[in-house]
Amino acid sequence: MLSAEQYEKDAATLKKAMDGWGTDEAPIIELTAKRSNADRQQIIKFYKSCYGKDLIEELDDELGGDLKKVVLGMFKTPVDYDCSELHKAMKGMGTDEDTLIEILATRSNSQIQEIKKRFKELYNKDLEAEVMDECGGDLKRLLVSILQCNRSEETNIDSDKLHKDLKDLYEAGEGQLGTDESVFNKIFTLRSPSELRYINKEYLKHTGRSLFEVIDDEFGGDMKKLLKTILHAMINTTDYFAERIRGACKGLGTNDAVLIRCMVTRDEIDLKDIKAMYPKKFGLTLYEEIKDETSGDYKKILLAIAQTD
Repeated sequence: MLSAEQYEKDAATLKKAMDGWGTDEAPIIELTAKRSNADRQQIIKFYKSCYGKDLIEELDDELGGDLKKVVLGMFKTPVDYDCSELHKAMKGMGTDEDTLIEILATRSNSQIQEIKKRFKELYNKDLEAEVMDECGGDLKRLLVSILQCNRSEETNIDSDKLHKDLKDLYEAGEGQLGTDESVFNKIFTLRSPSELRYINKEYLKHTGRSLFEVIDDEFGGDMKKLLKTILHAMINTTDYFAERIRGACKGLGTNDAVLIRCMVTRDEIDLKDIKAMYPKKFGLTLYEEIKDETSGDYKKILLAIAQTD
């Protein structure tokens, strides 16, 4: 945390950048990227104390396009940002299942409990009820199971229990005609990251196939995507988000919504690790990836975030 004097100075920097005709984006980009989320929350308070105005409303008025999305995202608390992305994914016609899967499959019990509480405060809606209204079938059941926040946090491996899980998974999938989705649902939402890592490793050892391959064969559509996301995030969350960023950038066009969300949400968690992993995994740095895929002030702020440790 910085000093009160620094927060006052930062508020003045932002005010000056937005005063008069036009907006000076450069200091907004630099300050947003360099400050921690906790510092940005203090800057919001000091801005209102100094000028009697809401900083978020001011930024919303002054900025546009993808730059605005990044800046406003960075000024939200992590839980508020997750809530806003979930709400956006479910409002209006249709549902963005991809966003629901990314957020709900990768957050811890405590994070999901916070999200549920805050979602109700922000939107006066129950997150579980919203998910049930927006999704159907096996996807709905698995997301609702995740929202119960009953995933084990056990790090000690009980091999007898987990070998029963192995047998149950085999018999629910490869070992029969058709698939018993309920077995996958139960194990994938109740077992801890350590336990799922063990199950995946042992499954490969015993059958010669990983659970990722089994899911590919036994499931389709969003259910396949959700199960693979849970498994990937539980085995190696950083690797999941590195691949998520890469997936948003490769091919024709860029999925800016996914790129922005990953950069904002991983900023103070494991973005440094993603940066270290990126060139080994994909043959170019995260900085180079962003530079190739974006432009203008939007490029400048993402590069600034990527450069900040």
